[in-house]
Amino acid sequence: MIAILGQTQDDILYFTAKMRIERSEDIFGKTKAYFGHLFSDEVVLAAVGEGNEFTAMLTSVIIDRYDPYLVFSIGTCVSFQRELRQGDILIADRVYLANVDFTKEHPLSYGQLPGEAPFFVGDLRLSDKAERESYLVSSRYIQRGYLLSGSSFPTEKEEVDSIIRPHFLSQEVLKAYDSGSGGILLAASAKKVPVVTIKSVCFELGNLEQRLSYRRKGLEAMPTIGKIVSRTLLDQGDAI
Repeated sequence: MIAILGQTQDDILYFTAKMRIERSEDIFGKTKAYFGHLFSDEVVLAAVGEGNEFTAMLTSVIIDRYDPYLVFSIGTCVSFQRELRQGDILIADRVYLANVDFTKEHPLSYGQLPGEAPFFVGDLRLSDKAERESYLVSSRYIQRGYLLSGSSFPTEKEEVDSIIRPHFLSQEVLKAYDSGSGGILLAASAKKVPVVTIKSVCFELGNLEQRLSYRRKGLEAMPTIGKIVSRTLLDQGDAI
């Protein structure tokens, strides 16, 4: 079984329309999981919410209960690098945790949890394939890079600058921020389940005009992400 996890219902809307959904199940509170097939693959699909604490908890429940061998983490992010624009797609090779600081108590890096690596690494082989497939399904600009993930969704550039400047200034490939991928990667890492993270840029931090349209822009890119995931699961020569 494969798990496809978004943060909101909008993130997974493409898949609820394309999958052959056979049943649904309440997994925690109001969170519902959908089960069916995407081509020949059995899939569990869910919107696991926002905030790394919450997404980690729900992802752990899904992995423990349904035992997926692969997780796709999808949804939106905000860009803080000039070359990554609204509507672009980021395939995240690494995910760093924001607002985690044990450096005073332990010889750890900022963002590193005791017993964990300084960052979480996605499945690079499948990320390579996702990148190749993305060029076949869309004219959107696709980038590889690193993602910073916290427990809130920033709207001001200063919010992210206060983290980047003291802790990540040398990380030029750290390009965007979201509010949930870190929890998904944390839970999957603990269970040794590989993850592919694909995010659309809903707005660029510091661009006030884009804040009026960021929800719509994020939603517009979801079919592209859906097609990338679908093709990644198919053989190279198959059609969507």
